[in-house]
Amino acid sequence: MVNDRGSIKWTSLMLPEHVEMLKNLWKEDKKTKKPLLDEQQLEEMNRVMQEANSYQTSICITFYNRGFYEEVTGTIVRLDNTVVKIKTTEIAETIYLKDIINVR
Repeated sequence: MVNDRGSIKWTSLMLPEHVEMLKNLWKEDKKTKKPLLDEQQLEEMNRVMQEANSYQTSICITFYNRGFYEEVTGTIVRLDNTVVKIKTTEIAETIYLKDIINVR
């Protein structure tokens, strides 16, 4: 079986600008659309976040960021009608509620 690396094998012969352009194109191909959540899912996520905030337990939040899904785990510092601020081991990160896809 032949191990063909496709366009990757040619990158050593390309100008750095072209390699960067190819990397950006590959990254753009991996982008996804933000899923639509129904009312039940939104209510369940709200309940889980309220509990985590009340008991100061760790929570894992998956959110949509410019075409990609990101995940952050930590404790909720602030929760209001538009944003949730979550403290991880490194920093406190602010996430808009409209971008949250899943919590657990």
